[in-house]
Amino acid sequence: MNRTINKPQPGDVLSVNRGLYKHYGVYVGNNTVVHFSGGRGHELSAPKACIRKARLDDFSKGGEVQIETRCAESFSRKETVMRALNALGGEKGKYALPWNNCEHFANWCRYGKKRSVQVEQFAAGLAGISVLALGAVLVGKIIEEEII
Repeated sequence: MNRTINKPQPGDVLSVNRGLYKHYGVYVGNNTVVHFSGGRGHELSAPKACIRKARLDDFSKGGEVQIETRCAESFSRKETVMRALNALGGEKGKYALPWNNCEHFANWCRYGKKRSVQVEQFAAGLAGISVLALGAVLVGKIIEEEII
């Protein structure tokens, strides 16, 4: 669940749609977001990725920023901000798109668990495609056997 924002509050998990993916960060106040990124123009660059601060405008890159909300237990806003700030400059286990990306980091700050819904949805989609492909192969084999 998410909502478009007027003014984020410290501790909010923010996202901005980049087309093929959403980029995530934690709003820490003073128009500043802490996020896991490879730096300007390199959000998905694993070799350069670390936890960085950015101005909200730089984080959004002109996109619509949303507050990501979940119905789950979370740390207080203050604790969420402290977790994000304490991680600055670190790698939180090296960037890896499937298991340690910006969404994993933001959710770890707020909820204490590294989780990426968009990775989970992608994996579920791949699994569905695999099942369909396997089904097509099996149906083809059945038809082939009936013809012979």
